[in-house]
Amino acid sequence: MDKRCTVCNHAERPEIDRQLIRGVPYRALAEQFGLSSSALRRHTKHLAGALDNQRHHQDQANLAVLLERLDILNLRLDRLFNTATDQHSLFVALGAIRESLRLVED
Repeated sequence: MDKRCTVCNHAERPEIDRQLIRGVPYRALAEQFGLSSSALRRHTKHLAGALDNQRHHQDQANLAVLLERLDILNLRLDRLFNTATDQHSLFVALGAIRESLRLVED
């Protein structure tokens, strides 16, 4: 972020950002925090970039959790398939294969 942005360097930036996200008018925020409306308007570009970055990190975290869950399900289906095969239960083995395929297709 630009080091010259008065909003980025403001002591109450988190609160300013929250209010910008809520849609509080620039004029009201400018008066409340001793800033100019134009500085707040320029800062919204910084805020948008920070929100995009935060959203990207959250998406990555969600993806990691999802992949971990899929790995666990895959291990369980493998165990089920192996047990069914060992016990010559073809119906259960085919069900495990179908579930594995469904996980991959979705």
